[in-house]
Amino acid sequence: MMRIKRLSEDSIVARALACLARIVIRHRALFVYPQVFLFGFCIYYTCRNLQIDTSRDDLVGSNKKYHQNYLRFKKEFPTQDDLVVVVESESIEKNRQFVERLGAKMEVETNLFHDVLYKGDFKMLGTKALLFVPEDDLAKLQKILLDYRPFIREFTQTTNLVSLFEMVCTRFRTAKEERNAENESLVKALPALQRILVQARDCLLRPGAPPSPGITAFFDAGPDAEQQGYITFDNGRFYLVTAQAPNEERNGDAVERLQVLVEQTRSEVPGVNAGLTGEPVLDHDEMAQSQRDTAVASVVALLVCALIFIYAYQETGRPLKATFCLLIGLGYTLAFATLTVGHLNILTITFVPILIGLAIDYAVHLISRYEEELRHRQTQEAALTRAMVFTGQGILTGGLTTAGAFLAMTFTNFKGIEEMGIICGGGLLVCLVPMMTLLPVLLLRGRQNELDSANEVFAEKRARIENFWLQRPVAVTVVTVVLCVLALTQLRKVYFDYNLLHMQSAGLPAVEFDLKLSTATNSTVKSVLYGAVIATNLEEAVELERQLTNLPAVSGVESMTRFLAEDQTRKLAVVGEIKRDLASVRFAVPDPRPVDIPELSSTLYYLYGYLGQAMAAVQKDDPALFARFVALRQAIADLRKEMLQGNSAQVESNSLKLAEFQRALFDDVRDTFEVLRTQDDQSPLRVSDLPAVMRDRFIGVTGKYLLMVHPRNDIWQRENQKEFIEQVQKVYPTVTGTPVQLFYYTELLKNSYESAARYSLIAIVLLVLIHFRSPLAVALALVPVAVGFLWLGGLMGWLNVPLNPANIMTLPLVIGIGVTNGIHILNRFAEEQTPSILARSTGKAVLVSGLTAIAGFGSLILGKHRGIQSLGYVMSTGLGTCMIAGLTFLPALLNLLLGRNPTPGQAGQKSDPVPTMHDRHWVGRNRGKDPECANKIIE
Repeated sequence: MMRIKRLSEDSIVARALACLARIVIRHRALFVYPQVFLFGFCIYYTCRNLQIDTSRDDLVGSNKKYHQNYLRFKKEFPTQDDLVVVVESESIEKNRQFVERLGAKMEVETNLFHDVLYKGDFKMLGTKALLFVPEDDLAKLQKILLDYRPFIREFTQTTNLVSLFEMVCTRFRTAKEERNAENESLVKALPALQRILVQARDCLLRPGAPPSPGITAFFDAGPDAEQQGYITFDNGRFYLVTAQAPNEERNGDAVERLQVLVEQTRSEVPGVNAGLTGEPVLDHDEMAQSQRDTAVASVVALLVCALIFIYAYQETGRPLKATFCLLIGLGYTLAFATLTVGHLNILTITFVPILIGLAIDYAVHLISRYEEELRHRQTQEAALTRAMVFTGQGILTGGLTTAGAFLAMTFTNFKGIEEMGIICGGGLLVCLVPMMTLLPVLLLRGRQNELDSANEVFAEKRARIENFWLQRPVAVTVVTVVLCVLALTQLRKVYFDYNLLHMQSAGLPAVEFDLKLSTATNSTVKSVLYGAVIATNLEEAVELERQLTNLPAVSGVESMTRFLAEDQTRKLAVVGEIKRDLASVRFAVPDPRPVDIPELSSTLYYLYGYLGQAMAAVQKDDPALFARFVALRQAIADLRKEMLQGNSAQVESNSLKLAEFQRALFDDVRDTFEVLRTQDDQSPLRVSDLPAVMRDRFIGVTGKYLLMVHPRNDIWQRENQKEFIEQVQKVYPTVTGTPVQLFYYTELLKNSYESAARYSLIAIVLLVLIHFRSPLAVALALVPVAVGFLWLGGLMGWLNVPLNPANIMTLPLVIGIGVTNGIHILNRFAEEQTPSILARSTGKAVLVSGLTAIAGFGSLILGKHRGIQSLGYVMSTGLGTCMIAGLTFLPALLNLLLGRNPTPGQAGQKSDPVPTMHDRHWVGRNRGKDPECANKIIE
């Protein structure tokens, strides 16, 4: 026959709890007002000092070699990761308009955005701009400038739209019907003139400051010209704007402000799909969604736990008192987290709903036992003392084991997991304080204490249900074993999903746009993530780029090496010739006044007529030129109609808007030709000549060279990460960057949680062994965990639910939380030596505490973050399976090991007002000392 040592009130722990009970009963005010004041101080301290850390890089300790490489990389290249705006539409002009308008807004806000890059025009590239142009393209540019020289010469004398089109009218009026340089330059300028007219009309239809049509409008108005100089993918379907926050602390502010600017620009350029991506955006959006999900989950968990408590006990007073004490404990925990860790990250952000579901268990067990003792005709003080002494031992051991499961995480090599262990493990211990001091004081007050002399209504029903499996221990064991075998057959289907994008909220723009870039054609950049290779000198950089470019897993390499290392002798000669050709080009100062609408309309009217005459002359001999004339006339008609539309106030508004467009156009042309005229042709391109936006990205603080190595395949996929890293490491063993960080980060996280599970199991075994002093009790306490864990794995395999970096937290948590069921059941068994649990307060408490824990984790299912959702699904299922195993299989197993079946009435008897078995045991041990033996502890 199996026996477990009877629970004693004479142990050190029992005597300490009895002493605590006496102090609480005699000095009640001491445990109320100071704790309320301390709670207020904790909330104030938390609000002032707790930070939110959105960076995944801070989740990993600096002792890892791969992370040390990354830290050295960030030290050499301290600029922040790019904020990327992806602009998508089938209209190249809309995309160009969007990035121009957005880029202009961002360039103004230098407090949030540095190194704004959306085009590489001559003005941005500076005095060495032409050395960035490929040699063949440079020769073409020289020829274009020569061909356009007559038009450019006359254009320099114009200062506004009226004088520009008056000059065009003069050219048409004085043109001879022959082929000459003047006529050729005018004909080549027709598409550019049409583009200017179209965009002038367009600016009247859009709010916001209009951008310039661009210098290419004067040389080539084709689709390729519209893309020239911009960051485009997929033949112009995607345009990009990139920028960086001034420092890591401003990343969140920069992302939020950029989202506002994108929305403003979207109202100016409708019909465009635009959104943010980039690592800072992914981190920010993930943390923001996690915060929203956690806030919702916390409120829902608190309400659901309170409702479960209220329904189970058919009262509101004590559940609300327990909830109040829980809030006090959460306040303490927030201050504890602020003091010990100082911030919350993507892992620890979920601790509040977790603690709500777990810490309420203390109150459930204490209140359940307190009510039971009151129904056995104990005084309030005696009932509270017995509850704190006997059930308190189980609460203390259960709390220590669950906290131990979390604290075991501190022995891992993953900083984020260590912080999770400190906050949740410490929080569970901190929550014990109000639950074992403030709650007892509150329980001694209220009318409910006078009403609890009646027997519990539902005890008999629970006893009849429990009696079903207590009388059939063999059948229950067989069913349990069969279910375990079935679960084993599905266990092999459970796998680990390393893809962090699968954890993000469905439809998250940052994820969607990153995936779109990965599928874009005609692009070497398949993701905003890249491998970082650092060269100490230019020669090494050239050789590394050559080797890396030929790797199958690499789609392309971005660097400055091809500009800095090439022989630019011939380029410098061409640049010198262009400078001489443009030496005499001087543009007049643009007109700052509003556009004279009537005069512009009149000028365009005359041009419309001249075009009609020209059309008649070329209709038969040159159909292509005829089509250009038709298109230009249509553009004139559209602009005149739009700018003359409306009343005088509207016309005046159009005048001001056209003036903005006019200034943008003439300033752009003037500044661009000034840059071309002043190009430096004395020496090749050097590092010091690079624009700041390029130098900051590609040249380190000590002069080293960065090569951004872009993966060919989806870098979020584990196999692609491995292939990419292995190939690049053969060329450069210390490659770093986000793909490398992701690869090792997820592996380290997985291994760390597996280690935490092992450490948790060891800690729990030791704590249970210390409490029961019986190896058999340890084994029995772990039975619900083992069976529940196996059932959980079987369900996950059957439903094809993988483990991932979020829900793998279940490994240590299910062990630590699930074992508390066994501890409380064995604790009551040790006290009474009977396996009948559900009819007692302990069984009711296990059921209620299990449901509240499920509610705590289950509330996470309401979140949109799929990682948090999966944690909610898996943890609530795991806690449910452990609870079922604890309430059914463990009592049946105890009964089977006892070698006897209860009589039908034994398990199902009602709670009796006369002393029961455990009351007789209590009285027997104290016979002769006091008629009310329990009161001796109080004294």
